[in-house]
Amino acid sequence: MGGGGDAPSVPVWDMAILAGATIFLSTLVIVSPWTQPLTYSLDGSPEEILTVHTGMSSGTLTFEAECLDDPCQVLTVWLIPHDGAESWDGSLSGAQEVDLLDQSTSETTKSLNDPLSGEYRIILDGDGEYLFEATVNRDIPHEFVPAIIGALLVVWGIWRKQQEDMD
Repeated sequence: MGGGGDAPSVPVWDMAILAGATIFLSTLVIVSPWTQPLTYSLDGSPEEILTVHTGMSSGTLTFEAECLDDPCQVLTVWLIPHDGAESWDGSLSGAQEVDLLDQSTSETTKSLNDPLSGEYRIILDGDGEYLFEATVNRDIPHEFVPAIIGALLVVWGIWRKQQEDMD
């Protein structure tokens, strides 16, 4: 101790409970925030708005869009495999096109059922103001691995603490 005193040793399982709870809760707070749709003002030319990565597994994408203008204009999403470059070069070659909104639809939700793997650029093409949200639905939610490890540490620490109390 700083004052030259003596402190009793802390058992490993007590530290496992503290560390596990910290890992578990911080993972949930960091990974699970509720996403909010963002507003985009488009001028009729394609604009890169987002890069998504499916991680180590494959996944599907879900797009939600809402038109804020009256009358509503056409909104198209282009999904382009990421080429590793820092910024998008403007090319739509090899892109998958998804029509989200037209003049008769003011809001929609569309899911791509084909599994994707890797990193993709999401390009919006439209004219006007839109609320837009993209969600990656991973086959294996590997971002929760630290939470699982933290939960296991907590369970082991509590179990071991109960064993200590029985002795």
